[in-house]
Amino acid sequence: MDDEAIVLAAPLVRTDPHRPDTETWLGRPVPEGYTDMIDQVRELLDRLAGAAPSAEVVRSTTKTVAELSAALAAYEVDEPDQLSGRLGSAPGRAQVAGPALHVDEVDDERMTGRVRFGRHFLGSNGVVHGGAIPYLFDDLLGRLALGGGRPRSRTAYLHVDYRSVAPIDTELRVEAFFEREEGRKHFLRGTLHDGDRLCAEATALFVALTPGQT
Repeated sequence: MDDEAIVLAAPLVRTDPHRPDTETWLGRPVPEGYTDMIDQVRELLDRLAGAAPSAEVVRSTTKTVAELSAALAAYEVDEPDQLSGRLGSAPGRAQVAGPALHVDEVDDERMTGRVRFGRHFLGSNGVVHGGAIPYLFDDLLGRLALGGGRPRSRTAYLHVDYRSVAPIDTELRVEAFFEREEGRKHFLRGTLHDGDRLCAEATALFVALTPGQT
């Protein structure tokens, strides 16, 4: 596999959890039930964040997690072959580092979707941690930048303005827009809403890579 294929990323597509990906966007087969496993890991992270377990539960959970880690270690692969983060139509592309974004509508210039930040992303007082929101925007805008056959790019800057608090465990509306292109520079913006209330907005510049850049 050449370097171009190794760093390949996929543009946004509509989320369809009822028709799970059978292969990654690099063509790697995905075992049946993989996205269900990812959902359970997300649930585990939320339960862990919200739990104050007894010593006995801590011991048993530690043992169980260690056993699961050892089982998965036997199947570790190189980056081009991994499944996590490579499933285009799965919520959040099956990447547990960020929230499960559901893309409802998307074209080359615009997307709308929904996202729910679970307890794992709590800052305090029922509000999403401020650091989780730039992650959402960077991933979302970076993939929209690939729409319309545009070349691969990297984040040059991402500016986020926090307008009001974003609650956890609430379905929030996400929108993103490809605004303009100036040579290798791609300018995008995004918004995060709780109902009619604006929680955060972002502006970003992505710069298209030249041949040989990664």
